[in-house]
Amino acid sequence: RAAPSLSNVMSQQTNRLSQPSSPPSSASNVEGTERTEDGYKWSQTEEEVELKFGVAKGTKAKYVKVLFGRGTIKITVAGQTLLQGETGGEVVVDDCTYTIQDDSGSSSSGRELCVTLGKKDEGVMWDCAVRK
Repeated sequence: RAAPSLSNVMSQQTNRLSQPSSPPSSASNVEGTERTEDGYKWSQTEEEVELKFGVAKGTKAKYVKVLFGRGTIKITVAGQTLLQGETGGEVVVDDCTYTIQDDSGSSSSGRELCVTLGKKDEGVMWDCAVRK
């Protein structure tokens, strides 16, 4: 079977985007919508949840500690707890990770800590990222 052409793929994407969909019950559980919480931003897809924290310019990965549990998380940077609580759903610990990088979107030229949680129940949209 031949691979679909780029024009066919683009046409299918356009058709999917133009089809009406039911309105979301709340903005927090819409895929790709970034929400701002106390000290961080978060967004989600059907497979994962991403948390983003602004951290100081000199922050290195060795200063970051993230403890992933099936239903809990604790994020500490340089001994200061940034976030601790129950996750909005159950996660697959082996599918969780974090990165730290220069924050190109920030005028303060700080760094950004990005924590990714792999959802156990893919397709289920969370109402919140973490309950404190």
